[in-house]
Amino acid sequence: MKIGLPNIQVIFQGLANTAVVRSSRGVACLIVKDNTGFEVLAEGKAKSRKEKSTEEEQVKALSVTEEEKIIQEYKGFTEVTKEDYTDKNYKIIEDVFLTDISKLFVIKIANEKTFDDIKPFINKEINWIAYIGETKEEQKKLADFVKLENKTRAKRLKAICYNLEQASADDMHIVNFTNENITKTDGTTVVGYEYLGRLLGVLAGCRMDTSVTYTVLSDLKSVQEIGDTEAINTAIGNGQLVLINDDDGVRIARGVNSLQTNDKNHTEDMKYITIVEAMDLMYEDIINTFKKVYLGRFKNSYDNQVLLISAINSYFRDLAREEILDPNYNNTTFVDIEKQREIWISNGKLEAQNWSDIEVKNNTFRTNVYLQANVKFLNAMEDLLFVVNM
Repeated sequence: MKIGLPNIQVIFQGLANTAVVRSSRGVACLIVKDNTGFEVLAEGKAKSRKEKSTEEEQVKALSVTEEEKIIQEYKGFTEVTKEDYTDKNYKIIEDVFLTDISKLFVIKIANEKTFDDIKPFINKEINWIAYIGETKEEQKKLADFVKLENKTRAKRLKAICYNLEQASADDMHIVNFTNENITKTDGTTVVGYEYLGRLLGVLAGCRMDTSVTYTVLSDLKSVQEIGDTEAINTAIGNGQLVLINDDDGVRIARGVNSLQTNDKNHTEDMKYITIVEAMDLMYEDIINTFKKVYLGRFKNSYDNQVLLISAINSYFRDLAREEILDPNYNNTTFVDIEKQREIWISNGKLEAQNWSDIEVKNNTFRTNVYLQANVKFLNAMEDLLFVVNM
């Protein structure tokens, strides 16, 4: 039986109706340098070698044990075993869970290992990631990894990094935090990179109908600001996420990512974390639904493309009702006529230059579906100009 429009519409409707809730329950990953537990594992391996054991079960058990030492999954802080981490890392993990998130993966880098060794453990489920690495080189490794991953990922990965050089950042999926010192309410002071865990939780747990701009960090007493108001404004303009001291506590000054490049693919709006979150969620929903429901199950005719277009437009209307897209804007998707015409011409079909728009639509190209969309994402209210006339 042919699967028609209603089924895919129901899927999209469900995704749209849960978009805000799903956005507030992100999956986070924290990378820490921690040798706890690896010493015992190393001793066990040395003993095995000494005894010249070739038992398959023993080798497999050691392998599984090593993996379990490297990565752990937690849905709440009560699941974390204190003895598995140093006191500093245990506290950083606790900070992540000050904001409700769906789950946290913690990846440990042993003393003899590097960031490259743990890359295979960064799975496709993760939304947000941070690396408690002290040096700019370590932070750059994570930023470079995220940029490379997002070229092929269906689920976009976002990172909160510390004090990156501007050239190492400049990406809408990388947030660059730059305050040097933070004082907690208990009087302890931590350096900036040690606070990445807390910010990781804030970003992963932020609802899409709000913004992290001006979020109060109730666990802090004060922060070493990066300079005066002009310096703070300059830093924000340069794509830095900074904290400020306000009358009622420490706040995130502005929810921006590190994007600086403006071109045909990157607009000013994409410098805001909340906009990129909405973009990523919409991208993931459409791509994953196409793959699961549509790909390979429909012939590539214009009529069947219309079914997909209609379902996506319905999804846009639902996102507008959730105020992720602007309900006062004509959010639509449609066949990319110029792209489809261009691909026919480049393949020797020169008469395509004179095809009408409907002829182009009816002449689908092989297995390809060329779509385009015009949408307007809603940002949060963050700036006010209030003129009082007297």
